[in-house]
Amino acid sequence: MATKIDILPANPFMPSFGRYPKILLDQQENLNDYLGRLLGDDAKYQTSLVYGARGTGKTVFLLNVQQTIKQFDNWLFIRLNNGQGNLLFQLLHALQLSTGVTLSELFKNIQGVNVMGNGITLRSLLTSGEIDYHYYLTKLLARLANKGKHVLIGIDEIAINDDIRAFASEYQTLIGENYPLALLMTGLPSRISEVQNDKMLTFLLRSHRIHLATLDELSVTDTFAEAFRRGNRKIDVPEIDALANAVAGYAYAFQTVGYYAWRYSEESLVIDQAVVDKAIASSKKDLFRNAYERMYNDISKTDRLFLRAMAESPSAEIATQWIAKKLGKNKSYISVYRARLLEDQLIIAPQRGYVQFNLPFFKDFILEHGSLYM
Repeated sequence: MATKIDILPANPFMPSFGRYPKILLDQQENLNDYLGRLLGDDAKYQTSLVYGARGTGKTVFLLNVQQTIKQFDNWLFIRLNNGQGNLLFQLLHALQLSTGVTLSELFKNIQGVNVMGNGITLRSLLTSGEIDYHYYLTKLLARLANKGKHVLIGIDEIAINDDIRAFASEYQTLIGENYPLALLMTGLPSRISEVQNDKMLTFLLRSHRIHLATLDELSVTDTFAEAFRRGNRKIDVPEIDALANAVAGYAYAFQTVGYYAWRYSEESLVIDQAVVDKAIASSKKDLFRNAYERMYNDISKTDRLFLRAMAESPSAEIATQWIAKKLGKNKSYISVYRARLLEDQLIIAPQRGYVQFNLPFFKDFILEHGSLYM
């Protein structure tokens, strides 16, 4: 006898990284500005960089652009995978497929590669070592330009390496030759800075930068209220406020807190204080495991010492002089690491001479697990 499975209504919150969420907050203004100016041929927006801490919605923004630009017949979106390597070959292959040109037709002049009977393969091309990327890219882009097509390239989570240098150098040449090409890249603030300041890629300093700021508290509150209303959940104002306060403007926390509040109220359809407490506790575990461990591990030991000192302060706003005294360092030494942590969006400066944590429960994470990374 088959086992009966009760299929529950879909949870509208999506805490998984890299997927397009059903509920999206506070990106529409940035999206409208970016696409409106890109499609309007604003040269400043031809090359754009989206930056923010992990979990702030960079990948979602890229997916949003990808979904929206499909509405325009004269634009083609090509997403390249930085982790797979050889971005130029990825671009070449994607353009080849988009134009309908066969590999044999495109590469018929390469010696040592079997093109008889369309026997050419991607592997044989890669191993031939004879691909003149600029030559073949311009052939394909010219075909698209003749059809009135523009190409937007998307690359998620960039980091400086020889592959990105080769790709960016070729991209600079192509836009200099006026091919209908645009580029949108996402990355952590520190990695975006490394890419822009690389001696071979300084042209990227003139790129348009899109900062994904923290979520507006009123938007979080209103969205929670509407989502739970549609899900036939009963929830009162104090519980909604408690959930919104736990989010603290962090996009990933919004999805995790909402997800668990929905999940733990599936039977009762009531989100009371017990559900709120349970949802926040589960959300903290996800934040620690899926975001904060990687963030904390990625920064230097001295950065971690700075954050540890902050976490041991009894105040929410911590004077940098207090941190300097606790670490036994002078003001100029402290300012270097303060600036780095501000750039990485792990802390903020609420007023002159003070800092505080930017992410919900990050202080708790450091006090509970920070010693494991020292």
